[in-house]
Amino acid sequence: MMIKRRQIRLTFLTTGESVIAEMLDDESPGVCRFIWERLPLENRTVHGQFSGAEVFILLDNPEAAPLESQTQIPLPGEIFYFFDPGGSVTSGKSQAAEICIVYNRGVVLRGPEGVPTYASLFARIPGDWKYDWCDFAKACRRVRTDGPQRLRIERVE
Repeated sequence: MMIKRRQIRLTFLTTGESVIAEMLDDESPGVCRFIWERLPLENRTVHGQFSGAEVFILLDNPEAAPLESQTQIPLPGEIFYFFDPGGSVTSGKSQAAEICIVYNRGVVLRGPEGVPTYASLFARIPGDWKYDWCDFAKACRRVRTDGPQRLRIERVE
């Protein structure tokens, strides 16, 4: 049975690379609702320092979301919500929340000092990162070498 999924668009504002991702409401209904109600979101991207080929944006008002579809070893094209309540030596004192986009293979979600980290899978970019959305994947990679780029995440109505 084919599921009609809600969609979000992720766009690098300066260079224009964009993809459509599908919300996984059937797998993570609480997290999807949590994210959908906060869209649009926009911030500068940061390249993953500990996890590998992933970029993320920080959310201005961090809040805990339901713990659904928690994953540590993601696949290219998967999009996650991560919340850190703060208060530990490795995380700092303040709460933090991120939307993470995995754009290549070999990612293992980790925090400072290599601490295993889990995040909630809530959306997926359909297709293959090497053939179907390679321009967006290359734009993610450039964040590592060229520095932060502004990313907008919005509803596709």
